[in-house]
Amino acid sequence: MGYKVMQIETSNYCSLKCIYCPHPTQLRPKGDMSLETFTKCMTLVQHSDNPVHAGGRKFVWLNHFGEPLLNPLLPQFIDYATATGIKVSFSSNGVDQDGNLFPRSLWQRLANAGLEEVILSAHNKSEKHLREHVGNIVRVCGVWTPRKENFHDWAGQVDMSRFSLPPRPIPDQPCDYNTHNMFAVTWDGRVASCCYDIEGRSGLSIDDVLKNGFAFREISLCATCRLGRGDASWLLDTL
Repeated sequence: MGYKVMQIETSNYCSLKCIYCPHPTQLRPKGDMSLETFTKCMTLVQHSDNPVHAGGRKFVWLNHFGEPLLNPLLPQFIDYATATGIKVSFSSNGVDQDGNLFPRSLWQRLANAGLEEVILSAHNKSEKHLREHVGNIVRVCGVWTPRKENFHDWAGQVDMSRFSLPPRPIPDQPCDYNTHNMFAVTWDGRVASCCYDIEGRSGLSIDDVLKNGFAFREISLCATCRLGRGDASWLLDTL
């Protein structure tokens, strides 16, 4: 069976501690992906069923849990992916560890390496501010805003009671990750079963997938999950 690589986590450090995100309580070690692991990930994408888009390139996201711009190797990663014939993008909150916008010079380096577009999250900077800072360097193809209607409990991983969210029924459709046989890769080369799997619970590594392929397997998180059933369109549309 073929597989699709949904996301590659270039870093699981984050510059923010949002109360509506599971990242602040993440248990697995923090780190930045190495160039060696990233090159393996590109081989993984080349062998995947990620569809070929315009220009004959496959596509993959360079984020999972963490801020991609915190990895100083990100320009090298994008340059390598571009040279390998793979289009990449990522979602970013746009700010560094001090809460300041990443410099435009960094965005220009990323653009020069081959980055064409990005999704931004307006956690502590306004959408207008983010678009003005980045938009004439790379295309901003979407902005996520922290509004109540955009929140969920990450399959029970975050206590959202303070936001009084309405009950969320389980949609009457199968899991996107099961249907499409998709997964994410963590910074240290482990396989996460989906983009809600913050701890990387599959028990597999990218070396396992390169050697033996991949078939979706349920993890403990699946028992409480109401997500990933048609609501991951911002990820799926590109795949």
